[in-house]
Amino acid sequence: MGCTTRVLDDPRCIEVRYVGTVTADDVGTGLREGLALATENDLWLILTDTSELTSDPSVFALYDLATQLSDAGVARRYREALVAPPGADSLETARFYEDAMVNRGLLARVFATRAEAEAWLVQQERDLSA
Repeated sequence: MGCTTRVLDDPRCIEVRYVGTVTADDVGTGLREGLALATENDLWLILTDTSELTSDPSVFALYDLATQLSDAGVARRYREALVAPPGADSLETARFYEDAMVNRGLLARVFATRAEAEAWLVQQERDLSA
C-alpha cells in the first residue's frame, strides 16, 4: 500500500509510516520524503512505524536504504526509532536493518511498540540538547 511521511509535534520528529505490502520503491519513497522533511525542518529524529506491514521489505532493500542514508551524509544527530512489524521473522528483518545502520555509524533502534520508540526519541532529543 505504501508509505506516508509527516512532521509530528509530540514527540517532535519525522514520522515515516509504512502500511500493507511495501515494495522497494515504497522504501525509496519513504527515504526521499523523510530526508526532505528532515532537511527542511533541521529535524533528525525519525520515527519509522512499520507496525502495520503485512509483508517485510527485502533485506536487500533495507541494506540499500542504510547505504543510501550513509552516503547522503546525514547529520550525526540522526536518530531513528523503528517500530517493528508483528512476528518473529519481521523482528529479525528489522534487527538486520538496525545492524546495517549501526555498521554505517548511524544510530537506529528497533522497538516492539510505538510508545517505547517515542520514549527513546524523547530521550535522544534530551541527550542531544545537553
